[in-house]
Amino acid sequence: MDDLLAEFLAETREMMEAVGGELVAWEADPSDRARLDAIFRFFHTVKGNCGFFDFPRLEALSHAAEDALAEVRAGQRRASPRLVTAVLAIVDRIGAMVAAIEDGGEMPAGSDDPLIGALSAGDDDDDGVLSHDPGDTRSARAGAGQRTIRLPVSLLDDVMASVSDLVLARNHLALRVREAGSDSPVYAPFERLNGILNEVRQAVTRLRMQRIDHLYAALPRLVRDLAAELGKQVMIDLEGGEVELDREMIEMIRDSLAHIIRNAIDHGIETPSARLASGKREIGTLVISARQSGNRILLAVSDDGRGIDGDRLVAKAVAAGVLTASEAEAMAAADRQALIFEPGLSTADQVTSVSGRGVGMDAVRANIERVGGTIEVTSTPGAGTRILLSLPLTLSIVPSLTVSAGGHLFALPQSYVEEIVHGRAGHIEVARAGDAMLVTVRDRRIACVPLAGALGLEDACDPQAATLVLIRLAGGDLFAIACDRVLDHHELVIKPLAPAVMASGLYAGSTLLDDGKPVLMLDVAGIARQAGLVGDVRGRVRTAAARDAVESDRAGVPAMLFIGLDGRRRAVRLSLIRRFERVPSGSIDLGGERPQIVIGDRILSLTGIDSGNHPDGQVSVLRLGDGESEIAYAFDRILDTVELPDEIVPSGRPGPVEGTVLIGGEAAELLDAHWLFATHAAPVREAHRPTCRIPAGDPWAQAILAPLVESAGYAVVGDGFAGQADVAIATDDAPLGDGAGGTLITLSADPDNATPDGARLYRYDRAALLARLAALRAGRAA
Repeated sequence: MDDLLAEFLAETREMMEAVGGELVAWEADPSDRARLDAIFRFFHTVKGNCGFFDFPRLEALSHAAEDALAEVRAGQRRASPRLVTAVLAIVDRIGAMVAAIEDGGEMPAGSDDPLIGALSAGDDDDDGVLSHDPGDTRSARAGAGQRTIRLPVSLLDDVMASVSDLVLARNHLALRVREAGSDSPVYAPFERLNGILNEVRQAVTRLRMQRIDHLYAALPRLVRDLAAELGKQVMIDLEGGEVELDREMIEMIRDSLAHIIRNAIDHGIETPSARLASGKREIGTLVISARQSGNRILLAVSDDGRGIDGDRLVAKAVAAGVLTASEAEAMAAADRQALIFEPGLSTADQVTSVSGRGVGMDAVRANIERVGGTIEVTSTPGAGTRILLSLPLTLSIVPSLTVSAGGHLFALPQSYVEEIVHGRAGHIEVARAGDAMLVTVRDRRIACVPLAGALGLEDACDPQAATLVLIRLAGGDLFAIACDRVLDHHELVIKPLAPAVMASGLYAGSTLLDDGKPVLMLDVAGIARQAGLVGDVRGRVRTAAARDAVESDRAGVPAMLFIGLDGRRRAVRLSLIRRFERVPSGSIDLGGERPQIVIGDRILSLTGIDSGNHPDGQVSVLRLGDGESEIAYAFDRILDTVELPDEIVPSGRPGPVEGTVLIGGEAAELLDAHWLFATHAAPVREAHRPTCRIPAGDPWAQAILAPLVESAGYAVVGDGFAGQADVAIATDDAPLGDGAGGTLITLSADPDNATPDGARLYRYDRAALLARLAALRAGRAA
């Protein structure tokens, strides 16, 4: 009986995860018979199982909900928000009862009669009969699928741990086989064993993966309830539910995602009246999307609300004593928005049960850091906010660097590493301020933490003789860890340590290297917190001010010297370089009009490569930026960072090379940034583009005309646009009525109907139409 009860509880919990989202989706589309059938089956199954186990309260609740839904299925009742709310309340009560049964506690106190009474037809009977097609053949979501069995999660964890031990033993054995040589009689059996073990490891890793649908399941209900509580209307759009993520990762980010959503609805999305007053739809949109990029998952939460008021955050920071007025004036726009991660700061006017205490986003950042992820915020006042989480695909296998400090080996997650430099490099400067150590790396002054000293080992670290690992945390904080050496790259299987060791906050786990040596995995975020480097707003402002002062006093211009794919020495100014990337050659497309490359979730123009010579393997690229757009430049290897000489021999003609400079006694080509961006960068669109109304019901206008108008810099609108468009384009077959737009252009299928003033044009006179649109746009700007 105990096994049957456990099966019943597990099955009920599993079905409850999905039924809340199904109810909210069915409320939005009452004609979806497949969703109604799936919800009905849930209550029918629970009712039958409760009768077998003698849970009369559960049986009565599920029976009442089943009867109400049966009336809707029979067409005797119409779906309504009142009915959905009542059914959701019963789902919550069933969940509380299931939890009580599982914990061996008492059932929830109070009578269930009010919940059952709320299911009565009441006012929604007057709404008419719910109509649907009896012959609807849409497949139900709960149909038959693959045969499955239910296993305890702890058993899967044990299997994964055992396979991890096998992998470590295999790596150790591989060293011995290589020492014996390929003539050894065990070489062939070992290779076969190696292949089998890799397949087993991949299969067991897949067992830990879950579709992100499991994370999405509860979000529609959360959004619906919170929007109703705040008097707002919010539509949620979930994308990328098929993406798979480590089960443990899903559980660890669940609360953080819920908090981001609550902030978006409470702080970001306006009330219906405020949205209408600002020219928006009264229903706000919340888009949650997931996609895989390499070995990371990109999870984005976007809303079309009011955005983050950076000035207001700065004012609150000054009032709270976090910043001085002078420091606030020196802050860049991105740093102002990043203040949402500072504890105690909130843009809410009053504290509510939802938010306003300023104790949420800093916890979100800490939680994302704990799993090796990063968080980025981009916001446009009046247009909305986008929060992007970059998460590792799995927590069980961590790409890492091994380093030595104080005579010991340690590992640190590679996802945090931004750059590795040697203390003796010419562009490195070391300074001490009391007990603190600061290093200047290419005019960036950042804090430096000697690793041996932070771990309580003998601290004999000389920064100028050490290797500096630059660490970028989730919130954007940058600091350096000084270690003796960086040894190697590994993919490590991490296991937890004893609670007393984990409580120090300096270690994330332990592992074994290929040679069997034990290594502790460092918690770099914990090291930063112990050193007081996380969330140091003043430190970021001082760093920016110091960098500006250094740049103003510096005579030479820093540049990066590298070898191009054609073997030639080239240099590029460091201020243009946003970051370095190593990407697979499959990300490069040389077949179009100009080379392009896919990096993460962006497509960039690619230069520095011969369009007829596709590289193999991994390709190194520089991401160059001008503050508005980015391009990628492919190269072979980096030589050094240098200072450009005063004399530049100019190139004889415009092109990718500005001129030739003498560096280290040898000539190097200096890239012409202006030419590169003018030739390869995508044009930046205006924040508020002029609008152009075109006929909504004309297929030719939608398929052929609309892309041309958008390429001319206009935002194409249709009949749903509430305001008056700047320009309206009509055709002979689809004229527009009064009030369509400020200036009317008519396109004719007959070339002879064109007029000299541009009011009527031949619809395939591309040059004339673009010239007319450009003239109107220029007149609007003037």
